[in-house]
Amino acid sequence: MMRPTIAAIAFALVSPALAQTAAPAATPAAPAVPDPARLAAAEKAVAVLVPKGIYNRMMRDQYPKMMDALMVQMMGKTADELGMPAEKGAGGKTMRETAASADPHFQERMRIMSRVFGEELGVVFDKIEPRVRAGLARAFARKFTAQQLDDMNAFFATPSGAVFADQYLLTFMDPELTQEMMAATPEMMKAMPAIMAKVEKATAHLPPPPPPSTKPKTDEND
Repeated sequence: MMRPTIAAIAFALVSPALAQTAAPAATPAAPAVPDPARLAAAEKAVAVLVPKGIYNRMMRDQYPKMMDALMVQMMGKTADELGMPAEKGAGGKTMRETAASADPHFQERMRIMSRVFGEELGVVFDKIEPRVRAGLARAFARKFTAQQLDDMNAFFATPSGAVFADQYLLTFMDPELTQEMMAATPEMMKAMPAIMAKVEKATAHLPPPPPPSTKPKTDEND
């Protein structure tokens, strides 16, 4: 149970960084075509904020560091301190002690998992980067005026602006930030039962979902 839980928490910590450049969600009405001049200025700004290969850098270099910080903070606490259900017979043992008793190689497995996970996600996100830049540029062109975009580009052209743009997305995966986010995990875990109870109440008027089918799919023409 522990590995999926840690992976889920890690992904939740990564999500803010990925969300910074997520393409806007589709809307029922087609958005207006941005002004060409504003779109060009937006594309220039986005190219600096989302440079080629940034996702690969984030997942390959930053993700393992984030996981190391997560493990140091998380594994020294008990399940109760983290607001998680304790393993049977765990008592007041820390997560590290519980994991080691079940699998002496747990920490090495987690290090390998985070490395492989980061490398492979880097490859996946590297492929969608152009689409992210295109969507973000269109969003920028609609949200900001030509003057605002010119001001951004003027700032990014300065030494300080260039450093800011280069580190902007990477900062969302910095151990200093993820450590603070991790500190909120117990509160989030404790809130989940009440949240799920409200979800059940809000969906009580709906019929229960059908049970998963165990029958193999067949061709309708058969």
